Amino acid sequence: MKKILFSLKITYALLIIIIAFITCTNAVGLSVFTFIAFGFYASLATMIVFLTRRIALSLVITSSLLIILQLLNQIKVHYYKERLFFSDFYVAFDPKNFSTLLHYPSASLYLFALLIFLIANIWLFRTEKKISQLSRWGSLLISIILFCGIVYVSKQAHVNRLWQQYLPKGRGTIANLFISSNQFTYEPPIFGNSSAYFLDKLSTFQPSISAATPVLTKKPDVVVFLQESTVNPQLFDIPSSNVPSYEMFSQPNSNLMRVQTFGGGTWLTEFSMLTGLNTNDFSYRKNSVYYVVAPHIQTSLFKEFNDNGYFTVVLSPMGYGNYNAGPAYTSFGMQKFFMPQDLGYAAEQNENLWKIPTQDLLDRVKMILDTYTDKPLFIFVLSMNEHGPYDPNFVDETQIESSVTDKQFVGRFNDYLSRITPLDSATQDFSRYIQHRQNPTLFLYFGDHQPALSWGGDYKTKLSAADYLTQYTLTTNYPSSVEHNELTDVSLVSGLILEKTGVQYSDFYRANIAMRYLCDGKLDDCEDKQLVESYKHYIYQDLQDAGQLIQH
Repeated sequence: MKKILFSLKITYALLIIIIAFITCTNAVGLSVFTFIAFGFYASLATMIVFLTRRIALSLVITSSLLIILQLLNQIKVHYYKERLFFSDFYVAFDPKNFSTLLHYPSASLYLFALLIFLIANIWLFRTEKKISQLSRWGSLLISIILFCGIVYVSKQAHVNRLWQQYLPKGRGTIANLFISSNQFTYEPPIFGNSSAYFLDKLSTFQPSISAATPVLTKKPDVVVFLQESTVNPQLFDIPSSNVPSYEMFSQPNSNLMRVQTFGGGTWLTEFSMLTGLNTNDFSYRKNSVYYVVAPHIQTSLFKEFNDNGYFTVVLSPMGYGNYNAGPAYTSFGMQKFFMPQDLGYAAEQNENLWKIPTQDLLDRVKMILDTYTDKPLFIFVLSMNEHGPYDPNFVDETQIESSVTDKQFVGRFNDYLSRITPLDSATQDFSRYIQHRQNPTLFLYFGDHQPALSWGGDYKTKLSAADYLTQYTLTTNYPSSVEHNELTDVSLVSGLILEKTGVQYSDFYRANIAMRYLCDGKLDDCEDKQLVESYKHYIYQDLQDAGQLIQH
């Protein structure tokens, strides 16, 4: 019996090691990336040998850790459709974000299962005979040599350039993590060789921009409303007439909007809306833009409105430190941060309000508009009640089960609609309030990303990457032209806001607004790729809007 158990134990250990080796060979073929992956495996294994003096235990621990990293990568791909990079740990290990991460019970269960997997493997091989002290110190020397070799190779400029050519997928989980972890010095994105092509096009569109700008005797108040996890349910190609239509999605100035995240990552859409920059431009730094990139940003909606004499405010149901949003807003020029509790909402101070009714939230916006009247106001407000996760067992009130094969989607979809219905009511109530205000006011509301409903079907659009589509609607209580594009990039919507308020704006936003005209609202979707490269060269290299380029 002991021999059988021993054989099973050895077989299990070999299986774990083989799976880990497969993980290391995610980079195709023999390359510098496979050297980094296998070198990291060997370096970690020999370091654990030094710490434990047990070879089999060290190999199993190392293999288990690499498998866990691969599974974490797959969890991120499942939830966000993106690979795991080192910068993601800025978000995951920030204590202020723990309550948000734990809001996803299934993800927390996965993480707990991975921890149990690691502990169980350690327990199984804990009693192995120890190696000699000489071998132990030899393993430390090997670990240090290998680690230094990996650090040296991964810091080489040509290796980094080669790796970035394979983004957004990269070259395997280990290489992605290791190379991206070496980027301690921030550098802005680099695009194209010249801005001449864009600047030549820019000069031809000034009359069109001026014609669309309203002439007002008083600066309008501006409210920009981020609707959490919100997309028009009519976008899903569900073969049923029971999917409801909502008034907030069918206004004259409603348009599809391209975002850069799916199922989560609200801060990515916030960043693009508030700065006019595309988070994809920052490649592996994308998910840490609020930590790493925000302090370097030179222009934002907050700063533009500050320069025009506005009082700039954020109203958020989440705390100041959540996803480092508050410090990022401050970097962008925000003057005042409110939570609903600061405006009379009955809840513990600084508590994250996951279930605050959107009507209660927008009522607090009305309070701000009615209270701070000595200056024009720019208010950025975020809802939360529409946030997932969604119940797969929710009752099928829309009766779409007969036309949709995925029964869990049916439940989630109906749960989602139960949250969108009060959002629609609250949004329309606020729109009516705006229309009856004496002060000129612009109100723009938009969806930050699609909800994670596990939809596997088609969408009612011919546009590519339809799962990265939401929408925005712009309304005013003063005369303003209506804009209709097939698609508008979220990075270009802030320029639209400035244009429709008639305020003065910087060279950056002059370019941002012109780009919207030149590409009919598109940015990375624009057919003229030379124009996109030239435009991004202008904003990043000429204007240095994301910080100064380091000369090597």
